[in-house]
Amino acid sequence: MHAFHQTLLPASSIHHSLFLPNFTPSTIYPLPKPTSSSSTTIENEVKIVGNLIVAGGENLRVFEIRESINIPSAQTQNGISNIDGNSNGYLNGGGGNDDEMEEGEEIGDGFFDDGHSNREPVKFEITRKLHLLAHHELNGIITGLAGIRTIESSVDGLDRLLVSFEHAKMALLEWSRGSISTVSLHTYERCPQMISGDLQTYVPMLRTDPLSRLAVLSLPEDSLAVLPVLQEQSELDLIEGFARDVPYSPSFVLSLSDVSPTIKNLQDLLFLSGFHSPTLALLYSPLHTFSGRYQTIRDNFCLEIRTIDLSSGGTYPLLTSVTGLPSDSLYLVPCPAELGGVVLITSTGIVHIDQSGRVVGTAVNAWWNYATSLKNDQLFENRRLSLEGSKCIFVSERDMLLISHNGDTHQVRFEMDGRNVGNIKIDESTSSVPPPSSVVIAGEKAIFIGSAEGDSLLAKINMEREIIVNGDDANGLKKEEKDEMDVDWDEDLYGDMNDPSNAGLLNGQKTEATGPVKVSILPYDTLSGVGKVMDIEFGIAATDQGTRTYPQLVALSGGSRNSTFNVFRRGIPITKRRRFNELSTSEAVWFLPIDRPSGQKFKDIPDHERTTMLFSTERNATRVFILSSKANPEQIGRIDGRTLNAATFFQRSCVMHVSPSEVSLLDNNGKRIQIVCPRSDLPPISSACISDPYVLIRRTDGSVSFFVGDTVARTVTQVSINGEGNDAPLCQAIEVFSDDTGIYRTFEPSRSFDQNQANGSASRSNAIKQGQQSRLQLTQQQIKRLQEQEPAISIDAPSMETAMNASRGTQWLALLTNKGELQIRSLPDLKVVLQSDGLGSSAPSFTDDLVDGVTKDDEVDDEVKQMVFCPIGKGTVRPHLLALHQSGRLNTYEAQPRFTVDSSSQIRRSLAVRFTRVHTQLLPISGGSTKLPYTIIPFSDIEGLTGAFITGEKPHWIVSSEAHPLRTYALKQAAMAFGKTTHLGGKGEYFIRIEDGSFICYLPPSLNTDFAMPCDRYEMDRVYTSVAFDPTSAHYVGAASITVPFQAYDEEGEIQLGPEGENLIPPTNQRSTLELFSQGSDPWRVIDGYDFDQNEEVLCMESVTLESPGAEGGLRDFIAVGTGFNFGEDRATRGNTYIFEIVETVGPGGKAFGSGWRMRLRTKDPARNPVSAISHVNGYLINSNGPKIYVKGFDDDQQLMGLAFLDVQIYVTSIKVFKNFILISDLYKSFWFVALQEEPYKFITISKDLQPVSPIVTDFLVHEGQMTFISNDRNGDMRMLDFDPTDPDSLNGERVLLRTEYHTGAPITTSKVIARRKTAEEEFAPQTQIVYATADGALTTLVSVKPARFKRLQLVSDQLVRNAQHVAGLNPRAYRTVRNDLLPKPLSKGILDGTLLSHFALQPIERQKEMMRQIGTDAVTVASDLAALGGFW
Repeated sequence: MHAFHQTLLPASSIHHSLFLPNFTPSTIYPLPKPTSSSSTTIENEVKIVGNLIVAGGENLRVFEIRESINIPSAQTQNGISNIDGNSNGYLNGGGGNDDEMEEGEEIGDGFFDDGHSNREPVKFEITRKLHLLAHHELNGIITGLAGIRTIESSVDGLDRLLVSFEHAKMALLEWSRGSISTVSLHTYERCPQMISGDLQTYVPMLRTDPLSRLAVLSLPEDSLAVLPVLQEQSELDLIEGFARDVPYSPSFVLSLSDVSPTIKNLQDLLFLSGFHSPTLALLYSPLHTFSGRYQTIRDNFCLEIRTIDLSSGGTYPLLTSVTGLPSDSLYLVPCPAELGGVVLITSTGIVHIDQSGRVVGTAVNAWWNYATSLKNDQLFENRRLSLEGSKCIFVSERDMLLISHNGDTHQVRFEMDGRNVGNIKIDESTSSVPPPSSVVIAGEKAIFIGSAEGDSLLAKINMEREIIVNGDDANGLKKEEKDEMDVDWDEDLYGDMNDPSNAGLLNGQKTEATGPVKVSILPYDTLSGVGKVMDIEFGIAATDQGTRTYPQLVALSGGSRNSTFNVFRRGIPITKRRRFNELSTSEAVWFLPIDRPSGQKFKDIPDHERTTMLFSTERNATRVFILSSKANPEQIGRIDGRTLNAATFFQRSCVMHVSPSEVSLLDNNGKRIQIVCPRSDLPPISSACISDPYVLIRRTDGSVSFFVGDTVARTVTQVSINGEGNDAPLCQAIEVFSDDTGIYRTFEPSRSFDQNQANGSASRSNAIKQGQQSRLQLTQQQIKRLQEQEPAISIDAPSMETAMNASRGTQWLALLTNKGELQIRSLPDLKVVLQSDGLGSSAPSFTDDLVDGVTKDDEVDDEVKQMVFCPIGKGTVRPHLLALHQSGRLNTYEAQPRFTVDSSSQIRRSLAVRFTRVHTQLLPISGGSTKLPYTIIPFSDIEGLTGAFITGEKPHWIVSSEAHPLRTYALKQAAMAFGKTTHLGGKGEYFIRIEDGSFICYLPPSLNTDFAMPCDRYEMDRVYTSVAFDPTSAHYVGAASITVPFQAYDEEGEIQLGPEGENLIPPTNQRSTLELFSQGSDPWRVIDGYDFDQNEEVLCMESVTLESPGAEGGLRDFIAVGTGFNFGEDRATRGNTYIFEIVETVGPGGKAFGSGWRMRLRTKDPARNPVSAISHVNGYLINSNGPKIYVKGFDDDQQLMGLAFLDVQIYVTSIKVFKNFILISDLYKSFWFVALQEEPYKFITISKDLQPVSPIVTDFLVHEGQMTFISNDRNGDMRMLDFDPTDPDSLNGERVLLRTEYHTGAPITTSKVIARRKTAEEEFAPQTQIVYATADGALTTLVSVKPARFKRLQLVSDQLVRNAQHVAGLNPRAYRTVRNDLLPKPLSKGILDGTLLSHFALQPIERQKEMMRQIGTDAVTVASDLAALGGFW
């Protein structure tokens, strides 16, 4: 059997983060300003602070940190339009209100003052948001990020990114042409340290020199891979026998034992700043120790600071050596150059070590004296902190921020004693942040906390300095008694300094606070993430029960401090408000915000969004309605013929109506004013685009007509696109659109090529000379030089039309010719600013790159049916281009701004935009031509979402958000018509006609569209480990885990006392409780619970079906729970099996009080060992009991009776059942394939896996009568095994046969097997589908594949490995290969890589044709195969 593995929900955990000031050109050049006049000028100013790069698993994301100034809405209404952005947070401006003027007060009308006399300062706040630029799923697990500046950084001003991967690989990346490009890949996987070294304890560490002279990657056996980076042209010229266009010298492997024989067991390393040569601090332990060995070996860690000098043949002089450091040392933190030295973090304290070897330490709990004999300051032992899993970073010269494993932040102060550190003080917790996995300074006074358990945080570092005063008076100033004859001449000139009216001014200067700094964290922005998934469960929402039931998937994530329930659905739910029976047969609708005097106004809806008219087309007629808040709309007219488009015109005073035969201008009552394009013998109109005051129509023969309206004269006339006497080219798609984001700009015409080349070479040499003087970051002189380069952004002179419609933004005309050429022309001059054939060929990105407008004469195979330019986003929208092809292919391009460094040489004005494809999918078309065609309908501001909706056989929502990529969500019902409306007073309402009827619907306020699947998220106060769904009551049950002090008992049950001390952190363990959650309008609220015993923790929980004599059909649903006791290592553990039933209770006397759903404990079955896995088979309960498996029957709903048992090995991790077959996974002994016999009751062992693997879960994969086993271990390796007794290697069926090994990346945490049906009418599912949850927050799936389809897709995968561009130059086949020393060659074939195959749709059409020609198929067949295997559940 063959399988197909794909990702449903990409991983969102963040393990590494990095801030680079200038990774993308947007940090150097000014951003385009929005052209909308709805916001004040100060709010239009958006500044790029820098770039944030985050990585988790194989995902790499690049963000911009955008800084803007927000003014409260109450103050923006007072007419503030132009305010200088001062950094103090207060502005003097017209903040008064006309209604609050006192009687008799006059408004000044002088030259210098034109406002109220009682004006108050205007407050504003600076905010920073994350703006996603690029995201990539790489073919390797990322193990580190580092920034570096090469010799080319002096030319373009951009930083470079160094990424390390598992198996000792490094890739140097840069930003080029709107995306990440690979400079070089350095691999060390074949060096002796990787081949024969100890890989079990190997932790890769990537470090770079602060001056970008060196990069090192740790290797096994205490070795380093060293990559010298060139910074001067003279270094490049001295290299012989090496390519001179690379920015680095040949790398080499350095064994630390050759540097010093005492360096063993490397714990951490980092580069120090402030040194002339690269200087490395090494933390290592020559001897191992542990807590039971502290009396003989303690304080075994050492620190060495060495300089790396490669110029003299590779010498490593020792600067500082410190021995006797605590044995519980964790990691090093580099200190600023002003403070010097390094900070050592241990589990019990903080130690500072300077360059001379002086050691100063402080304890954070009383365990310090048990772990080390190092002297310390015991003043802060009462903090009782545990520093395992903590992160530290300096926020100022002498202040460090300490974030514990649960997210509590503490300020660490380094007080100086002369030039040395005298004391280390630790403050109380000031704020709480997500549990950290990485921490990085993100610009000035900002920090980013990346989390692997959920949401990450971009926060502001708030620093407040205390005022040190002398005296006890309220003003903090000591008053002095002066004689009347004493004269203070300064006081005579400047006034009494103790007078509060002087505001503390002394000799013209303001007194400043000089006390210690208080650091706190204030949130800027949140980056949503699922985090580690603890458990998943399928269920049915209570609101869906009825005529249609849709399953939902609940993913339980979190772990350190609290948990989150993520409720995923297959698509956005249709939440109906009321029926709209008047449009029950509508084929298309247009809700228009026409300015009508009788229109009803709403407080929260502006006039330009208030819909007052409705056009509905049905077959060969169009009805016109007047909308109000009444239940039924009023029909005021009827128009013969079908409507192609209708939109507002002449500033919402009229309606432009387009039918297949004519174009008409209607008034606000639907009456015709002017026939713009009368009926004629020309071919009928097939499509039309309207953007006030322009109208563009296309006829069935491809001819195009363009009309322009005169706002003053209220007339519309036809205008030639190509000038007088020249016809417009025949087009397959047209569009006229407006842009208020400011992204659509143009470059000025370039000069001659020779002159540009000469100037470029001269500026390059000057830039390299200037760049050698500033290796850390760009100087203002370099930024000014880059911004003044040509070509510059052109500035258009304002016209009367643009002045009257300033809020509309710039307007553009787009034509896609029959030859595949895309032309974008500026309006109103109709000048060509972009020519490209990238849209027709489905190029990954394109810009104004068509030389002389020459295109191929070949006919376009897959024509573009519809082309739409529309903004998509939430909050900050981004302009996009949507192209729907005849074959159902939907390409979505994002219009990204281009800057001078990415400009092209054109003798005309060129559009400063690069269109980058961000999404591609194939919309299903049944039988080659669908009954219901697809149509793209843009919408704006539905519950804050702006995007597009595609009506048709398989409708889709297209939405996006600022920090997440574009998403498409499907509907399970066909949609015939769609339109946004606000006539009922709601901003989040829309009309949709589906199979169930016509409705006014709304989006749920709790809907989250940040992920690949729409979900509702519920933050809980506790940590939960398991979740189960009870089908009978439709309620969820969760197992909460509460951290409590550990209590040790002896064999007689007496309490054992440990070390006692006030500041000792007591050992802790987990105690579980079972909680029943509510459903309906107030979900996930605890309504009942059950407390387990002390030290008892839930290990497994399942919804089981057991025999019950009183139930209908003889079976009843229960919740089975398996627990275990943690008594420590000195007492044997045990467990229990619980059976709960969810029942509905009625209050006394039938009253509502006391009624509701409750959990009833049916039985408690003690076990001699922990119950780690549980399931059910044929109405019987099957559970583990340490090294045994038991089958038990539920006797009379009261007790469990043992029926059969089986001896297994060490620790059972999962039990999976399919019909009468059972798979039992063991953590160390792989799995058993057994069956249950009922007469008599006994287990029959059919086969075993004899390989030494450690599976977490093992599942059945079924496909049309065939069955195979899928095993996943804790290393992230997936194995496919078969049971074939006819094979000689199976030893007559006693062992299963390994067929395929496949590396999934992150380890699997849990799995669910569900039925997979082709149609809903199938009674028996022909195959199964496995849904996996990973430790990185991803949801993946595995489905079976037919042999013919597998062979075809396997050939496509081979073509993609060879021909597709892979980020960082990594090999997809090598990434999925599992290292197995017991096999002569890897078993890599058998499971298809869905991530690799998803790149097929991203390839240009010509490349797709070439690849398909070599394997003898076509692109449509491959796309259909992928669509058939894709989808959710």
